[in-house]
Amino acid sequence: MGASAVPGTQATHAFVMNPGVDGGRLTDITPSEARSTRAEAVNRFGVVAGTLGSVPGAGLPEPFVWRPRTGLEVLPLPPGAAGGQAADINDAGTVLVVGTDSTGVGLPVGSYLWDPAARTYTALPTTGPSGTGPVPIARTLNERGGVAGGLVSPVSEQAWQHTATVWEPGTLVPHTLSSGGTTDAFATDRNEKGMIVGWRTNAPGAAPTAVYWPSADALPVELPGRVAFEVNDRNQIVGIRAFPTSSAFPFTAVMWEPGRGSRLRTTDLGDESLGSYVNAVNSSGRSTSYVVAAGEQTPYNAGGWWNPPRRGGCPGSC
Repeated sequence: MGASAVPGTQATHAFVMNPGVDGGRLTDITPSEARSTRAEAVNRFGVVAGTLGSVPGAGLPEPFVWRPRTGLEVLPLPPGAAGGQAADINDAGTVLVVGTDSTGVGLPVGSYLWDPAARTYTALPTTGPSGTGPVPIARTLNERGGVAGGLVSPVSEQAWQHTATVWEPGTLVPHTLSSGGTTDAFATDRNEKGMIVGWRTNAPGAAPTAVYWPSADALPVELPGRVAFEVNDRNQIVGIRAFPTSSAFPFTAVMWEPGRGSRLRTTDLGDESLGSYVNAVNSSGRSTSYVVAAGEQTPYNAGGWWNPPRRGGCPGSC
């Protein structure tokens, strides 16, 4: 799932694709939409969460879910939000939505969990009294209802302060993670075993370094890359590292597999020598996003997936 260009228009549309069905054919799940749309997450029942109006500045965004049997459902907006972007969905159908203000750009106004049974939102709390403090911005939701993200405050017009945070399942009590002595960190995912991944920087706005936290109370461990986006229950982490030799795109997709002690297996997932990007990995270790391919006139993004790295040998560092 993701977004693909619509022929003859400037829009992109949300799609779903199963590598084992019809040769990986893309299915447009918002064919009647004039706006750009994007699929952000899919659960094991094939229910997709995404966003209508996903291009900033082109109207206020709206979250949606798409079901294989019933099709598209546009969700109501969170209380107090002028727009909303879906970020994740779990197998219970709970949808993580990030609320936006009336401009649709800049710092969001909060993060919320949509309960499909009660048809109500629950706002993620901050660490401040009476809901005051920085804005909760969440990225992922696990099967137990735990959330990973951060508390974000503006420090200037172009920079924000991030405090890596997880919200515990059930209670949604925020738990601040250690940054390991730096000033800025953010959590992007948490698996069912409690491992958390993300990034940290030495100053707001500086280039990030990928990290993982073995548990919510542990210090972060640096990874050789820029950002760790997602981790599965086998502790396989996917993200990106710098790719300075590319003339088209500065990043390439990578998988990290922490072992015992300081052991770390690092595998470049592969690209077309122009760069690649990965932001999702499933329970079997198959990961997905896109590679940058050479076009007739300009490079373009081609969606695809990578099979799990072979266990033979020890590529990267161990």
